[in-house]
Amino acid sequence: MTHPGYQPEDPQQQYPPQSPAYPGYPPQPQPTGSWPSTSTPPYAISGAPQATGVPYGQQPAGRSSMLVAVVAAVALFLLAGVMTGLYVAKSSQLGDTRDTLNSQVSDRDDTIKANNDKITKLEADLKTATDDLAKNKESLDKVTKERDVLLPCMRRFTEAVDAADADNDAALSTALRQATTACEKARTEVEDS
Repeated sequence: MTHPGYQPEDPQQQYPPQSPAYPGYPPQPQPTGSWPSTSTPPYAISGAPQATGVPYGQQPAGRSSMLVAVVAAVALFLLAGVMTGLYVAKSSQLGDTRDTLNSQVSDRDDTIKANNDKITKLEADLKTATDDLAKNKESLDKVTKERDVLLPCMRRFTEAVDAADADNDAALSTALRQATTACEKARTEVEDS
């Protein structure tokens, strides 16, 4: 016995053609093959909804690609989190380094400014000392020249005093004459200088 919708046990067994369900309609075409043409569908009809989904033990089509996509998305999310963390850490480290370098540069600039101020003051002091030294040298040269000019005059007066002590009138007279000449010459040179 065969059941509608199933293949007959004997492939040679043929079903008689069925008459049309309604008069005036042409008969249904007979399929070519081993399945008989019946008015019932080749599957059992029940009140339950038709089963959908994937048979037990098989993964649905596209599930593996979706799993790969989810794993890739999670990996990218984790990578983005790690990179963000590294960026924040490096940015903070660079900020600290920049602050340290700015502080060092500021300290260096202050030191350079202080040293420049000291150098400027020392240069001014050196110029003043050089000017004073030049003035003192000029004064010393003038005094030395005046001494050299006055020295013959003083020697002649010393000789005159010695001649007066010795009661040597001739030597006294000669010494006084020479002293007067030397002193006049010294006075003229001192006044001109």
